[in-house]
Amino acid sequence: MNRTVFVLGDSVPAPRTDQEAPMAGWGQKIEDLLVGPITVANYARSAMTTRKYFTERLPAMLNRMKRGDIVLIGFGGVDHMIHNGMRYVPVPEYQEFLRLFAHYIHAEGGVPVFVTPCARYAFSSSGEVLNTRGAYPRAMLDTAAELGVPVVDLTGRTMELWAEIGPTRLRQYFSWVDPGEHPLHPDGQIDSSHLNHTGAFEVARVVVSGLCALGVLDAADVDVSALTAPPTMPPVSTEFTIRSPEAALHYAQPVGEPPTLARPAPDALAGPMGKLSGTAAPGTDYLLFFEQGRYIGGTRVGGAGQWSWRRSVGWAEGEHVVQCVGLRGDGCSPVAERRFTVVTEVRPPVIAVPSQGAFAGPRPRFSGKVQPGATKVVLMEGGLLIGATGVNENGEWSFRHGHPWRPGTHTVEAIALFGAAESAPAATTFKVVGIPENSPIRSAGASRHDCGDVCEHRPFSGDW
Repeated sequence: MNRTVFVLGDSVPAPRTDQEAPMAGWGQKIEDLLVGPITVANYARSAMTTRKYFTERLPAMLNRMKRGDIVLIGFGGVDHMIHNGMRYVPVPEYQEFLRLFAHYIHAEGGVPVFVTPCARYAFSSSGEVLNTRGAYPRAMLDTAAELGVPVVDLTGRTMELWAEIGPTRLRQYFSWVDPGEHPLHPDGQIDSSHLNHTGAFEVARVVVSGLCALGVLDAADVDVSALTAPPTMPPVSTEFTIRSPEAALHYAQPVGEPPTLARPAPDALAGPMGKLSGTAAPGTDYLLFFEQGRYIGGTRVGGAGQWSWRRSVGWAEGEHVVQCVGLRGDGCSPVAERRFTVVTEVRPPVIAVPSQGAFAGPRPRFSGKVQPGATKVVLMEGGLLIGATGVNENGEWSFRHGHPWRPGTHTVEAIALFGAAESAPAATTFKVVGIPENSPIRSAGASRHDCGDVCEHRPFSGDW
């Protein structure tokens, strides 16, 4: 029987063109592992959440799907972006959309298979692989168990694979290149989320192996030799092949100008995955970075002298002093130095208004303070996002929702964000004083059209 494997998801499994090289999606590599009367239709697209895909793209896929077709449902990499209100899908809503995907596909005779998000290139300062996908992989696994839907734990399996490869080699699986390393990216590209062709193929092998283990595919469907061959161990990244880099710190007669560091600013706060960037003087080919006299990595310099660099592992919490030396054809530059402080944990924000147990009108204002460095405060009610607001230079924040609140008791949680890190929630419970929905005051104005927020017409309709 001719079958199709449909791939639904976000930018990591999505198909990529030659113009997007070296980026590749694991969904486009699945076909390289299949044989026989089975094809792949990659319907994954960038920036897709469960909500956005369900409301915009699912019907088109269902119209093409036949009975017996396999549908891989690989979301969660975008849904968890709490710092982006247009994309963020809270866990309860995420799980409900997964149920809806499974329902519609199963009802039409398809075989839904959940696939948790691929792990990112993210290591702790001690070299351990980090789960940067939050609660979403576990939420998908729990929903699969609830529904009896097959699931490939791609998060767990790629975290294991990344640990085997290690931080000094894993970059060769990702769309991460130094300036001048790839013709389509003359200024370089630091990308710890999207795979290159080698990485995409290895991740596709993990997915197909999982489908075979679940019985969704069998030996007749796959190229067994390609599937069972040992994984390609990528070479060590160029920055870790330099011989005796520490000698550059003690170069007897430095030449030229020292590199300029634009980010982070002097004595600034930075996240554990924060990168350094700046410019280098003409004639500088490569930069070496050191901390406490120990080499920690390096990068090429772009044609216009620009550069950016991120460590292969995360920064430990606390103060750091990094030295940077430029390598030139005629020697080494003077040493540049930058001091900054890394923040790995964010304290919950303080909610000053409304205070615990306070009364408020139908348009309550929320305000408070956060620790230095926090850039945004997100507000939630009942696990659902209700708004977000920035933080001023004094660490103060305020927010007022665009719509009136219903009378009654409400509990709102506030979460502080600093880069990719988020705090535990702080909560306040308050009571809204208002006109009940069934009050005669509201029905008195029902014969007239709604007006704007400010209206001097009578009778009063109940909205303040």
